[in-house]
Amino acid sequence: MYNVKLLKNVIMKNKMKALVLFFAIATSQAVYSQEISFDSEKSAEIKNYIKHFEDSNQLMGTVSIFQNGREVINETFGKRNIKTGSLEERKYAIGSTTKLFVGVLFAKLKEDNRISFVENLSNYFPEIPNANKISIRQMLNHTSGLRDYVSKGDSLHFWLTKPRATEEIMDEIISAGVAFQPGDSFEYSNSAYYLLGKILEEKYNKSFSQIIQDEISAPLNLENTFVIDDEAEQNSIAKSYEQKKGEWVEVEEFYFPNTFSAGGIASTAFDLNTLLVSLFNQEIIKDKTLKAMLPMEDDWFGLGIMKAPFYEHTSYGHGGDTYGTHSVAMYNPSNRLAVTYMINGEHYPTNDFAIGLLSIMYGKEYTLPDFKEYKGNEKYFELYEGNYGAEGFPMNVKIYVEEGELKAQAEGQPSFTLTPTEKHVFEFSKAGIEIGFKPFENTLILNQGGQVFELKQL
Repeated sequence: MYNVKLLKNVIMKNKMKALVLFFAIATSQAVYSQEISFDSEKSAEIKNYIKHFEDSNQLMGTVSIFQNGREVINETFGKRNIKTGSLEERKYAIGSTTKLFVGVLFAKLKEDNRISFVENLSNYFPEIPNANKISIRQMLNHTSGLRDYVSKGDSLHFWLTKPRATEEIMDEIISAGVAFQPGDSFEYSNSAYYLLGKILEEKYNKSFSQIIQDEISAPLNLENTFVIDDEAEQNSIAKSYEQKKGEWVEVEEFYFPNTFSAGGIASTAFDLNTLLVSLFNQEIIKDKTLKAMLPMEDDWFGLGIMKAPFYEHTSYGHGGDTYGTHSVAMYNPSNRLAVTYMINGEHYPTNDFAIGLLSIMYGKEYTLPDFKEYKGNEKYFELYEGNYGAEGFPMNVKIYVEEGELKAQAEGQPSFTLTPTEKHVFEFSKAGIEIGFKPFENTLILNQGGQVFELKQL
């Protein structure tokens, strides 16, 4: 559900930003077809790789891999629900992967001459700012300029964890306004996709939930794919977890009916791969229509679908984060490979996990992470405490101790726990942050993505 922004000078990966993180390690963009063999050796290597993270208590989730339309890997790891210990087939909230469904539905309407992508939003919602200038195409490819209702303008980031009336959400979309004129720039917009769902309901004359069932789930036999419409359905999907002091703790999630067509679908890894295979086999829309959905050569986003390069390989699909889940579904047409991973408990960065997984699949080198735990010396924690800043650094950082854990909090951001890695050195792996302390010099060294900053106690 979240907005995609690169983390540069920001201290942490704000949970309201990282909706979709596709990994890009594009050393070359040459396109060629290379047969990938899933023999018993490769399958065993993938299963052992996944088990390494489960045994180390780093991740919980599901991985499914299809080759030539047939599932060759399906591994569920960790527990679906910590309280029950169930390992039954998991249905997950898929967050913004919902947008892939929306894109497909609009492509079907376009193919049937029931909508034009150049028509304006004002035909449906004239009250939205710039509605007479914003086209359906611009809403689909995130160039509408509409700001994001999920990140509420008054900084109540988690306002969607409780049920909200449609009128309240529409009022927020209107009051949030626009960030730029349509077509002038790119900004990920859940607001645009919320409105697109309302347009679908008008075109099909039925609820979004029924549209998904009638147009996608039933025809493709996706038995575990549905719109989360109420609390009972929300309780039927995998819970979300984060680690605190080595224990998995449940995360308060979205109330998913609030996310609607921007992020309200639940599914399984098997179903998402089935959708992608069907889409690229022209079982849903024609090849010409599909090609019109895909991103242009220099773009990352198309019409509800994203590009995901990995070395010389290019896949297409979508991903989505909620407050506690991380999902990506993608298809490589050159190798006819579909890969979906769905994580509902993340301690090790999901993106790094995915890079290792793809490295095995495509025969690239990778290093299995070492999870030997380093115990920090708590006697130093009080020496680290304080507010840190530096000239030119965009915000001050507070370091403090809470319930025996060292925490950091940048101004205007949620706090996060620092994990010790060696003497006076800590990390927040989800955002790729390393913080080193010089306790007797009142200095903090922050390293993120190769950028190093020296902050002093204020």
